[in-house]
Amino acid sequence: MQCESTSIWSNKRRKTSMQSDRRVRYKEQSSTCVHCLDRNMLSHYPPRPRLTRLDNKHGSFISSPSTSSSSPTTMTESSPLQSNPKPQHEHPCLSTHIEETFDLKDLELMMHWCTTTYKSMAGNPASERIWQTIIPQLSLRHPALRQGILALSALHLASTSTSSRRWQYLDTARSHQAQALAGLRIESDKDAPNAESQAAFALCCIMIVFNFGFCQIDSENDSDEERPNVLDEFFEVFQLTRWLVSIMMTSKERITTDELNPLFHPDDPPPTMPNMSRLVILSLQRQNDMEAMRDAMHETDVYDSAIEHLSQALEQLMNGGEPKVFAFCWSFRIPAEFLELLEARRPFALVVLAHYTVILHHLRSSWWMGDWGNRILQEIGDLLDPEWRELIGWPIDATGCFLPRTEVQVRVISPIGV
Repeated sequence: MQCESTSIWSNKRRKTSMQSDRRVRYKEQSSTCVHCLDRNMLSHYPPRPRLTRLDNKHGSFISSPSTSSSSPTTMTESSPLQSNPKPQHEHPCLSTHIEETFDLKDLELMMHWCTTTYKSMAGNPASERIWQTIIPQLSLRHPALRQGILALSALHLASTSTSSRRWQYLDTARSHQAQALAGLRIESDKDAPNAESQAAFALCCIMIVFNFGFCQIDSENDSDEERPNVLDEFFEVFQLTRWLVSIMMTSKERITTDELNPLFHPDDPPPTMPNMSRLVILSLQRQNDMEAMRDAMHETDVYDSAIEHLSQALEQLMNGGEPKVFAFCWSFRIPAEFLELLEARRPFALVVLAHYTVILHHLRSSWWMGDWGNRILQEIGDLLDPEWRELIGWPIDATGCFLPRTEVQVRVISPIGV
């Protein structure tokens, strides 16, 4: 997965102010990792955003601050796969203070990863080799990464199992994910070991896929009354994705070897469809200008930033890029204020999000994504008034999404086949 390490904002003063506010909020919440507590310093990362579907069933993933380096049993020490455990001070990125047992069930999950699940992360043959061999080898030294691998493997098995076995695999997946995230505590330490940064990067990639997949699979067991609103659930996943991508980018900057290069710089494939995205983006930009003239309180700069970064993602898609590589970077690049506009169900923010669902739609063949894109687009179509629905004609045509109550008469651009 790849994206730029910094986000370009049109309003630099807003960016500086927001960064200051974030640091204050993080300090107030005192969410520090064990390593930061030992060194009497605060982590530069915010607390992990909440994901209701997981947190309500398994409790908080945030490890207890009372855990210290003097704990008699650590994840590193208890793992039979660790022949030469490293001193704890050499692992500033991934906490080792999590108890772990490795049994036949875990061996089943690891074997399933190495034969099948690894393909869920890969976009080309070069990256397949990395996810099948290099990442599992790396996990032998980094227990949190190993827990992430086991979590996604269990979730994959749940996606193809019967109802009784599905519940067992889902429960196993939740348990491993809890331990994986409890070990993900990265501070701003430029001297972090290279392998540690690689493990953190890989774990974040796995956890992004896991969150989309878990909500998709677990919701199949819900009745209509129990099922949460698709946009509410997506916003939670989106916030968590934003958090994970921010850690990915920091980890990527610290990696100095070329071992994971195919993940960062995939080969450019030939275009697979006519690039109509620029016309769509110009239409959104014109609409943004019109809304600014109508409403003095319209967040023009915020929308400009979100649309510009959406333009980059759509261009990569139209040029034949693998969506796994760039699909989730948009959540990291967009301003935080845009997320607030989405959660407030502001019509134009929903219109922009509708265009992003085209990217999610191209991942629909992945077991962990499924129909997320269409479900979100359908919900947006239900929320928007007819005058706003006219602006989502292209996403509807590009995805083939059926909106029974849509009264769109004018398309923004001509339909294209996807």
